[in-house]
Amino acid sequence: MTEIYAYAPTDTHAHGIFTMMQRKYKLKGMWFLDCWPATRQRQLVIADPDLSAQITQINNLPKSQVMPDFVRHITGDQSMVFTEGARWKKSRSMFNPGFSLPHLMTLVPILVDEALVYRQIVGEHADSGEVRPIEEALAYLMIDVMGHVVLDVSLNSQTEKNEFVEAFRKQISWTSTTVSTNPFVGLNPLRPFMHRYYARKMDAHAEKVIDKRFANSAQNSSKSRGKPAIDIALDEYVQQQKEENVARSEQGINRVFKTDAIDQMKIFIFAGHDTTSSTMAYTYLLLSQHPKELAKARAELDSFIGTDLSQTADLIKENPKLINNLQFISNVLKETLRLFPPVMTVREGKGTIIYESVTYDIHGYMVLLSSHTVYRDAEYFPSPDEFIPDRWMPGSDYFQDNPKHAYRPFEKGARDCIGQQLAMLEMKIIIALALREFDFEEDYETWDSKLGRKSPGSVLGGRRGMFGTIIAPSAAYWMSSDRIFRSTSLSQVIASAKPVDGLPRKFIRRNCI
Repeated sequence: MTEIYAYAPTDTHAHGIFTMMQRKYKLKGMWFLDCWPATRQRQLVIADPDLSAQITQINNLPKSQVMPDFVRHITGDQSMVFTEGARWKKSRSMFNPGFSLPHLMTLVPILVDEALVYRQIVGEHADSGEVRPIEEALAYLMIDVMGHVVLDVSLNSQTEKNEFVEAFRKQISWTSTTVSTNPFVGLNPLRPFMHRYYARKMDAHAEKVIDKRFANSAQNSSKSRGKPAIDIALDEYVQQQKEENVARSEQGINRVFKTDAIDQMKIFIFAGHDTTSSTMAYTYLLLSQHPKELAKARAELDSFIGTDLSQTADLIKENPKLINNLQFISNVLKETLRLFPPVMTVREGKGTIIYESVTYDIHGYMVLLSSHTVYRDAEYFPSPDEFIPDRWMPGSDYFQDNPKHAYRPFEKGARDCIGQQLAMLEMKIIIALALREFDFEEDYETWDSKLGRKSPGSVLGGRRGMFGTIIAPSAAYWMSSDRIFRSTSLSQVIASAKPVDGLPRKFIRRNCI
């Protein structure tokens, strides 16, 4: 590990380290790793598509027992991320309709309105000429989107403070990282007390929302079209009460359902804002580094939505299906998720797996699916370190038929990401509204100087980037460090890979209106 970290910043996210490890030691698609005392369990790193399928699709191993220790204070014990068996199935089935693409398309006008607020904020940043982290503004946008999709409430966190969001933010600031190499990072004696305090504040706010939605449910008994996820879940809950012959006078929300619903709301907002904001930040970065691809993305927007930027929002609201025409931009997002996947799956080792005709007992291991390592493997993705959106475009010179199970940005199997359709939809809307009006320039040199760092831009000989010069001259490597738990920044969240320092940048208005 010391040798690996000689070529990467010490706060680099683990999945980048695994890829460097595989390359340095010429490892195959699976290896065992013992990091005691930094971690309690021995680890099994998976970097093979077929093995990944064994873990999540064929055997569907349970989520790692370690993960709840780090995030249950944010998400709650009954979050569907951690529950198993019948409890998980019931929660998942109850909320699935709220995240289906047909339902989400009815919410496009709301998503557009929130993206317009973000575009206005970007404009203010551009006019100021300041260098600021991009990822945090995107995180607040995603939180506001999730507020509408899940709760049908305007959190307005992009423009003002909100009780729930502020408690959420504080809870994150008291969270230690799951990937720290420092075994003492989680020993702050105040942490458990602060966790309980902010958890109560979040739960109290969410409970008020649920009670209000349930009280109004009798008056809003229409079909699920246009309803938020919580209303759809409440409809399902009321229907279950009817099927169980609960008298109408006795119908209400029992504590089990309420606790379950609150925990699901929290995980949706937690997971939904974080990974999407990171992906959007890297999308801006990659397009700014590749002018030809940026020009193609803007040309596609001109072709399908027109060149009058003042009409873009109204056109998308009137005809949400316009978003479905943005094939090249979809490919840009796919390629960004390949190069910079924000998370990796961690499962609990049980039973056996078969690799190269050999059966291995994996009981007791922490099983880490390093999709990032697969994505950066030339066997599966030729020219793996290059940004090539056309590799996803049938008929192009770069198109490739990806091996089965190799590409899994939202994971695969029964426990794939419930919000994957929403993530792709909202990212395309943001790009449609902002990409043609603003240029983007990363500026770590100015940011480092602003923070008083002695040698701005000098990390790794001025390369900050991972794998030598893969994303040079970019300084935006994946961060997940001891310092993130000390930060009050919403963008520095544990477990997921983030652009370091939130990707400092400046926006520049284009002469295109």
